[in-house]
Amino acid sequence: GTQRSLLGMVVLVVSYMSLVKQNTPAAKEGYTTDADTGIAFPNTVRVDGKGLTLLGVGVRTKVVVNVYSAGFYAEAGPVAKDLKSFKGRTATKLAGDAAFFKAIQMAPSAKAVILDFARAVGAAKVAEALSAVPGAKAKPREELQACITARGDLKKGDKLMLSWPRGAESVSVKSKQDTLCTVKDAALAKGLLTMYLGGSAVSPKLKSSIAKIAAETTLAA
Repeated sequence: GTQRSLLGMVVLVVSYMSLVKQNTPAAKEGYTTDADTGIAFPNTVRVDGKGLTLLGVGVRTKVVVNVYSAGFYAEAGPVAKDLKSFKGRTATKLAGDAAFFKAIQMAPSAKAVILDFARAVGAAKVAEALSAVPGAKAKPREELQACITARGDLKKGDKLMLSWPRGAESVSVKSKQDTLCTVKDAALAKGLLTMYLGGSAVSPKLKSSIAKIAAETTLAA
């Protein structure tokens, strides 16, 4: 009886481990996977002729639902130069250091965030969320809202890209390589960057990932 029970437990454990393995996203060469969603992001992308490197990935949740995974990109050289003073810090220390994220935000580098949707979301909801930038004037916020709404509802697997030129005086919205709009308003553009790198960031896991990757690569002692 005891042997049979033990055998049953072993079978259960093996079955569970097999299930976990099946549901764990496989590592793809040249990609980094968000463990929460299984969504993979290319480690490098070209945006407006500039090569950008993936700095981190993280899920955006609403209540307990995974809405999208975000991949944050920037030009590796200028960012690494501006982060020299943080060399040797642990991922935990970096993740809690507002100055570290401010340095990334202010670095003279083009930047981009790819939003890869984990579920279907209405375009109006996405537009409302992304245009809710404190301090931005009504007109540029409405311009951004109209641009995203016109793109149409987002299905699971759809992607949106937000991109900023060096200096972040404007922000562009791209879908399938097409630029849907460019809103030339510094307050809105910088506010959107703060939405991902600031103290009340929409994805704390993205910030943790940026800190972890930096600590293990660029800033490794």
